[in-house]
Amino acid sequence: MLNIFKKSIKKEIAELSNEILNVIVKNGFETDSCGIKDGNEIITEYLTKNELGLAYEHLEYVISETELSLNSEQTKTMIFIAGKLGIKK
Repeated sequence: MLNIFKKSIKKEIAELSNEILNVIVKNGFETDSCGIKDGNEIITEYLTKNELGLAYEHLEYVISETELSLNSEQTKTMIFIAGKLGIKK
């Protein structure tokens, strides 16, 4: 099987974080936390610097702090990314 159709882990994190952060905004979550308000910029900066583990961990932080319930597809993607990054879940 060819790997040309598989997304990079960087792209997986970027797409998932955009999806999750959009849900948080849509739900009207309010906070003074810069880590959440600027979550997209923070994650994007980590991804730009190829700090994929930090980007993933920041996404986990945002999910935890906002108490967002992920759907099954988002959960599977988080587990997949963690596995690829060698993060035990």
